[in-house]
Amino acid sequence: MKDYNIVTPKEEIRISTKDLSVKYGDKLALHPTTLAFPRHQITALIGASGSGKSTYLRSLNRMNDKIATVEGQILFENVDVNQPKINVFELRKHIGMVFQRPNPFAKTIYENIAYAPRYHGIKDKRQLDEIVEKSLRQAALWNEVKDDLNKSALALSGGQQQRLCIARAIAMKPSILLLDEPASALDPISTGVLEETLVELKKNYTMIMVTHNMQQATRVSDYTAFFQLGKVYEYDKTVNVFTNPQVKLTQDYVEGRFG
Repeated sequence: MKDYNIVTPKEEIRISTKDLSVKYGDKLALHPTTLAFPRHQITALIGASGSGKSTYLRSLNRMNDKIATVEGQILFENVDVNQPKINVFELRKHIGMVFQRPNPFAKTIYENIAYAPRYHGIKDKRQLDEIVEKSLRQAALWNEVKDDLNKSALALSGGQQQRLCIARAIAMKPSILLLDEPASALDPISTGVLEETLVELKKNYTMIMVTHNMQQATRVSDYTAFFQLGKVYEYDKTVNVFTNPQVKLTQDYVEGRFG
């Protein structure tokens, strides 16, 4: 079997990295990594804890800037966004992030969605109403909360809060959504609803998702990258990674021999 198997998707590429590496102090957490992510697809990043997948994901919208040394290129819309001159706040409007545990603001459901658009200059109530409704509809939450928009977001269930966080992220109309184990804190029913939501969202967004749940990766992702000890050993269509892996480490992991 091969030592590495990294394919380049044939679809249009939305974001890519070239020799991207991350150091925490003197520790190399991510070896130089070159990957390309296709438009309107979901890519799963899998691997054992500490394998570098979340480190990689958080680098894509510069979340590691203040805690690590990130070198190499992050290419988005033909621009290397891993440069000092890049405005990271503007970048994060285009590359949104949803974290492992739901983190709604201690505000109303409406204000959770409207806060960022209003902060960025949208003041018209009708326009904000449209953004709130569209974002909640895309996150498959509108029908559940449309009569309770002025209630606290903290009163929602965990699954609803996570979909609210997705709605909050897409309110800024990003091109890319990064998801760091978005279902790890959810029960199976909420996880199923979230997965259905993600599959529907890929019509409009490119998504890159860290997951420990290999069944989830097979259910929702189009491509999968396997990380181990800060390196990517295999990157291919999900069906190939799980049914015909080219690298023994990948095979051992997906068959449950370690991790």
